[in-house]
Parts: sequence; C-alpha cells; structure tokens
Amino acid sequence: SANNQFSLARTSCGLNGLSVDTELDDIAIQHANYIKYVFANSSPTSFNAHFENEISDIASVTGSNNPFFSGLDLADRLINADYGNSQYGVTENIAQSVYYSSAGNFLSTEAVASSMAKSLLSAPYHLRSLMLPTSGVVGTGMVTYTPSSKNAANNKGYVLVSNAAGTKTTTNKTFEGVFTYPCQDVTGTVTALYNETPNPVRGSGRNLRTDPIGQPVYINMPSADKVKVSNVKFRDVQRNIDVPIQLLDSDNDPYKGTNYALPTNEAFILPLTDALKSCESGSNKGGNCGLYGNSKYKVSFDILVDDKVLEQQSFTFTTGKVNY
Repeated sequence: SANNQFSLARTSCGLNGLSVDTELDDIAIQHANYIKYVFANSSPTSFNAHFENEISDIASVTGSNNPFFSGLDLADRLINADYGNSQYGVTENIAQSVYYSSAGNFLSTEAVASSMAKSLLSAPYHLRSLMLPTSGVVGTGMVTYTPSSKNAANNKGYVLVSNAAGTKTTTNKTFEGVFTYPCQDVTGTVTALYNETPNPVRGSGRNLRTDPIGQPVYINMPSADKVKVSNVKFRDVQRNIDVPIQLLDSDNDPYKGTNYALPTNEAFILPLTDALKSCESGSNKGGNCGLYGNSKYKVSFDILVDDKVLEQQSFTFTTGKVNY
C-alpha cells in the first residue's frame, strides 16, 4: 500500500516509520472523494486539488455544492474533523492519474497506489514533506472514477490523498548528520519525474512531460543552519557513464520568498537524463524516460556545513522498472 511505501522509504534511510491513523484515513478519503466528484462530473481548466473552493465555471461540483465538501483547505478540514494531532503539523500529498486501455485492462487499485506513492517519492516538493523527521502517523485515501464524458470500459481515473502528522512522541524527533533519499541500498525507485506542482525546473524552459528528469536525490541536514553541496557525481555503475545534474538549493531556488522556498539546510540533486536512451518500449523507445531501469547509480558529493566543515557523502541506489 501507499502507507507501507512511505513508511519503508523513511525507515530505509534512518527515519522512524509511520503508523496508520484511522482518523487521518477518514480525512484523506473524504477529500479524495471530493476530487473524484470534480473529475467524474466536469473537465476543470483550473483546479488546485488541495483546495475545496467554489470555481465559477464548475460551481455545481465545487465548494459546498460538492457532497464531499469538508473544508476550504487542509487546515479547515482538520479543524472540522476535530483532529487531535493538528498542533504537531500535518502534511497533505496528492497524486492523480488517468489511464486509457483499448482492451479495458487496468492495473489493480493496489498496484496503482504503490506506483503513485513511488512517483510522489520522486517529486522534490512532495518528497521533502514525506521525509519530515517529526512525522509519526499517516492516513491515505485511494479512489477510482470514470473521467467525465469518457467511456468507463476504456478509461479509469485514480486519486490518492495521503496525510501525515506529527504526534506528541515524534514532534521533537530529528536526524543526526546528513539525511538523503534515496540512500544506500534503496531499490525500486522510479526512473523519471514527468510532472509536479510546484514545478521543480520552473524557469529552465524544460517541459517535464516531454523531457523528464531522473529520480532526484533529497539532501537535508537538520542540525545545520546552512549547507552547500558541491562536487556532485551521479554515476551509472553498469554503463560506466556520468549523468549530468542540476543542483536545486536555496541559492538558485525558483520559489525563493514563497511558501515553497527551500530552507538553507536542504538541497536536491536533479539528474538531467536527456542523453539517456532509457525508454524500453512504446512510440518513444530509445528516448528519454529518465534514468535506466533496474540499474545501479552511485551518487557522491561534498557538503559544506555552516561554512566550516566539509564532509564527503556517497551511496548507491537502484532504480526499478522504467516508468512512462
């Protein structure tokens, strides 16, 4: 399940796992049903899935006209549900996909939930919220729907909403040293990131849908005020090639000064996979589908801590099958 994927990703890299919170489950399921109702009954042109505000051109299915309305934003939904752990911080991560199958063959909901969870672990801004050391519980809702005006036999939509919260016992948890995800011996990551809101490559001219990047590496050092990552090597072990990278940190942050701004003690390594012929099938065979599938990558970098101490880090992780 998605909950297991998130918990395993955390414990693999040294954070505490997440136990299931049925109250959070209920909040997530209600909001997932709100999103489902919107997409099953309309084709929205502008819709932010984190909010339940009324939208003028689809007013009949949004806001309080939607039978699953439970609050304008996450904070309202938590208050309306009288959720006990709100004071310790709650995150909300949402994934949505639509699949078409001419033969009407669809993956099981469980398989799609697992794949959506892995995709969230490759999306920088979602990944960092899934890796908060202070989180202790999780609740997830997964629903399916037939997209508005589409044939149910060949089209299926999926919505995953996952909420994680701190608890009294985890609220002061931290991580000693340099945290990364992926980390040593993580296996089965996605190969490519095709979209995220907010867009991690904003301003670069890159369209992730047609020119994806590979599984990013998240770096966080909770005990430091500031880190500077340099001398990054991202090596394909089997093919003996270096993958070019872009560093995303507080110095070149496209969201500086906004709610999405990266703290000065965090960074992302984004592998730029344009030259990799990683797509194994389909019309784009031999094109860029991110990193190569089922392949080992060695990542190494230097990290300057609070302008004083230079440390070296390195680890190896392995991708799963190519994701399209």
